[in-house]
Amino acid sequence: MAFLAFYLQGGRVGSPAYLAFGFFYMWIPGLVALSFARKEGVRLPLALRPNRYWLFAWLFPVALTLLSIPLSLPFGAWKGWEALRQTAPQEAAQAIPETLSALFPLVLILSALVAGATVNLLAALGEELLWRGYLWEKLKVRGFWPASLEIGFWWGLWHAPLILTGHNYPREPLLGVPIMILFTLALTPALLWVREKGGSILAPALLHGTLNAIAGLSLILVERTHDLLIGVVGLPGLFLLSLFNLWLRRRV
Repeated sequence: MAFLAFYLQGGRVGSPAYLAFGFFYMWIPGLVALSFARKEGVRLPLALRPNRYWLFAWLFPVALTLLSIPLSLPFGAWKGWEALRQTAPQEAAQAIPETLSALFPLVLILSALVAGATVNLLAALGEELLWRGYLWEKLKVRGFWPASLEIGFWWGLWHAPLILTGHNYPREPLLGVPIMILFTLALTPALLWVREKGGSILAPALLHGTLNAIAGLSLILVERTHDLLIGVVGLPGLFLLSLFNLWLRRRV
């Protein structure tokens, strides 16, 4: 209903108001989770005690995104590092001399890491309070993998209104909905794993927020010939997450 109201008021993906609406939309699950948790006495751990799993949560999205780039090349041409300068704000691009242009990718990665641990973490926390917070506490009795499947499905379906209007898969909005559900199904085990090992909902929020900050890199450096075949939210990302889940399956 919230997205329908935004859309009927003229809001569109990519519009100036969309960023603010996106933050609000991500916090709707969080507000629901906080309300239900308070009524039912469900504990939602938000301890700020980082351990090595927090570091994994911070760096895993970077590795996932960078590895998805070569896996995208069979489907789209390499655009070169210069493509990063062309998409960055003019002031940011001019701040780095041409002689140091090779550092520009590093600057963007570091910027994504900073955003992932600050403003993006705060935005992602809204969703994580429900999906890896309240729902995990309610469903963990079913076991890690059954709970992952159910949480991942509802999380993906939650994105459907955004996907249908051009978010993530602008040229494939209809096919984008099931692909997003597959992506959230594949990503949920990693988020639940760091939630448990990190001892706090802030850990998956860090992973989620950092991924949101850096995922676009995989769409800038490779020609976007097909929404479903390029980048970390397409086939390459699904393949990498499947490999990770095979590894995780032996440990959980």
